[in-house]
Amino acid sequence: MAAKTKIRLDRLLVDRSLAPDIKEAAALVMAGKVSVTGERRSPTPGMHVRPGVEVTVATGQRFVSRGGEKLAGALELFDVQVEGAVCLDVGASTGGFTDCLLQNGASRVYAVDAGRGQLHRKLLNDDRVVSMERTNIASGLELPEKVDLVVVDVSFTSLRTVLPSAFEHFAGKRLAPGKARANASAPGSAQRPQAIVLLKPQFEARKSEVPRGGVITDPVVHAAVIGRFVKWAGNSKIRIRNLVSSGILGEKGNREFLLLLEPWTSAEGNRSKI
Repeated sequence: MAAKTKIRLDRLLVDRSLAPDIKEAAALVMAGKVSVTGERRSPTPGMHVRPGVEVTVATGQRFVSRGGEKLAGALELFDVQVEGAVCLDVGASTGGFTDCLLQNGASRVYAVDAGRGQLHRKLLNDDRVVSMERTNIASGLELPEKVDLVVVDVSFTSLRTVLPSAFEHFAGKRLAPGKARANASAPGSAQRPQAIVLLKPQFEARKSEVPRGGVITDPVVHAAVIGRFVKWAGNSKIRIRNLVSSGILGEKGNREFLLLLEPWTSAEGNRSKI
């Protein structure tokens, strides 16, 4: 009698509804949150296992994807308050960023993605979420209202292709960082909209800078990518208020960077803080 065909571990997690999709299944495995009974090897997403094997996934995931953890870290580091905000999530995918925004009090989130069928069911059933699938923001986007906060997590394209269109949807004033909100009535305290974006060097670097396998480990390349983005931002009237390395690596182990951005006018000058 022939042995049962084995299955990839990431696929098994999805089939058992232990992960919403292959990408998140792989992320759970790589984060060390998946254990396979009777398996001595450290689990990998592509590991082949028996269909009936016992698999355990560590609980405690706050958001529908680990992208939510990245944004949660940025909100804390940059001291940005989301309560009552209308937000635009560019590159929503499964919805980690959207979930994080809602849990922090966003009144509405426009979840935009060029793909389809990726947004988590939990978010599709939330009245505060407007799902906009098959939408390429680089080609233009129509919204019924202005937004207070833009968040961006895109892959296989540069931030430079999506930010100009996203910035067109900002409202007249932005949410103040937590400490500044208390002084909102002070003269000159009016503040512009903000954007929190995830810069992924592997999608911003020149072809010659990306090694085989797509994982950039050279800090010189990281610096070059950031330098070119800073120059582009200045030329595009985008001020960089803060930049930090994300504490969570990308899917394949790439280092990523979180940036706090805001628009500026020529009269004010570009007072970027990096």
